[in-house]
Amino acid sequence: MDHDEEQELEAEALAAIFDESFEIISSSPNHWKVTLYPVDCDDEAESDEANFVGCNLIVNLPEDYPEVLPELDVQIIKGLAQEQKEILLNIAMEEAEQYTGMPAIYSVCEAIRAWLVDNNIKGLDDQSMHAQMMRRARDEELKKEQKQQQFESQKLKEVITEAESEE
Repeated sequence: MDHDEEQELEAEALAAIFDESFEIISSSPNHWKVTLYPVDCDDEAESDEANFVGCNLIVNLPEDYPEVLPELDVQIIKGLAQEQKEILLNIAMEEAEQYTGMPAIYSVCEAIRAWLVDNNIKGLDDQSMHAQMMRRARDEELKKEQKQQQFESQKLKEVITEAESEE
């Protein structure tokens, strides 16, 4: 299968999955836009109520894609600051690198959406010192919770291993 055919099939799949949230900006070269929110909603009012953050993933595909990485950019729709845009762009690039040689855009979208779900809170676009301090404190609290979960998981594994070796 040649690169053009692979890109065309990927566009068809993305259009089927994302419906109106997927837009082909141009087809030669392939230039796409995927609108991403944490929660899929039927109408705009419901979406505004459920989604505090959102972004567009802008995709430019080189001729040799998927053998080479796509060119990706993130445009903020709502609720995010430049800091979060950079985080999302890094997530997108890391995900695309993992899928080099295979169609990657769906996986990139899902990785971004997962981050949006975890960060679907009001005020991420607030750049005041207080807001930045509160975000850092929240991030530190999440890290502590994750470390505690990892510790408890490791402890449980050790108990299970010990119990198995006694048998």
